[in-house]
Amino acid sequence: MVLVFAVSGIAVNHKDDWNPNYQVTHKRIQAPITKWHETSDEILLSQIFNYIDEGVEVKATYWASPTQFKVFLKNDGNITLNLDNHQLIFEHIEARPVFQAINRLHLNETHQAWIVFSDLFAGLLIFLAISALFMVKGKYSPWGRRAILVAFGFIIPLGFIYW
Repeated sequence: MVLVFAVSGIAVNHKDDWNPNYQVTHKRIQAPITKWHETSDEILLSQIFNYIDEGVEVKATYWASPTQFKVFLKNDGNITLNLDNHQLIFEHIEARPVFQAINRLHLNETHQAWIVFSDLFAGLLIFLAISALFMVKGKYSPWGRRAILVAFGFIIPLGFIYW
């Protein structure tokens, strides 16, 4: 349980740096300057597939702007044609099943039973942390010389909250 929340927590914390659920790869192809058939999407698709030999099936197409044609593929990817610079961008999206599964758990996107279970687990962690303050007596107790560690346990999170 701790590993699920720890690994997923790191992944979710860095979601601006990388996508923990999907691996996205880009392949840029500079097409020679040619006359693109902008009036017919079918002809334009056949021109695009002259440059991309990936054995792909088209799910949908649309014009994102007057100079940008987007093709969505059935195999988790898409192709973008930029008519200004004659560049094709093939984007392949591949799922990361392990990260997807633990992120769903961490973000409570599963059944209500998981939410109850994770709340109980969190409550037990809180109990463990608080009861540990009172379990050890004598020179190893957290109230003697180790009180500074207990204080830092409160000060550091508060510093990040109010800083």
